[in-house]
Amino acid sequence: MDYRSIPKVAVIGYAGDIEEYPVNTVSEIAKRVGALLGEKGYVVLTGGRDGIMHIVSREAAEKDAIVLGITPYKDGGITPYAIEISTGLDMAMRSGVLLNSADIVISIGGAAGTAIEIFMAYSYRKPLILMRGTGGWTDRLISILESDNTLDGRSLDYRSAGGVYIADNVEMLEELLDKLTGQGK
Repeated sequence: MDYRSIPKVAVIGYAGDIEEYPVNTVSEIAKRVGALLGEKGYVVLTGGRDGIMHIVSREAAEKDAIVLGITPYKDGGITPYAIEISTGLDMAMRSGVLLNSADIVISIGGAAGTAIEIFMAYSYRKPLILMRGTGGWTDRLISILESDNTLDGRSLDYRSAGGVYIADNVEMLEELLDKLTGQGK
């Protein structure tokens, strides 16, 4: 098998305790996203830590997906459901490795760190899928995209780098992934 041909999908979003706010408000969608990525046979990339990263990694691993956790520092891994790639880098530099390694990036909610990753993914020209209804910076950017008539609704700036897509649910996410990877039904 040529592993280079398997699409690599990164998932970014809220960090933190999976039983606490805000992660617990989006845990069901994170489970469904992880399961979908595993069922589709994608290589799943996360930051290898807690929160959304842990949930998505667990669900994808249960579907026998290859799951890589690109972690900061030397001992940054938290989730046992990913093969840990310890970068020895700080969080921002680790995010650069994570996002540059992906073919597509999915954002679920997210605080300031996720906002930075969203803009990094965009600047690296990675197709970016924002999951509507997950809160945080993901929904803030959806609101901006839908209300700012100076952009085309799929760009975060005038460059139209990478393309930004909005998924209202996991079914729409699957359609977008099929389109972006050329693996349609």
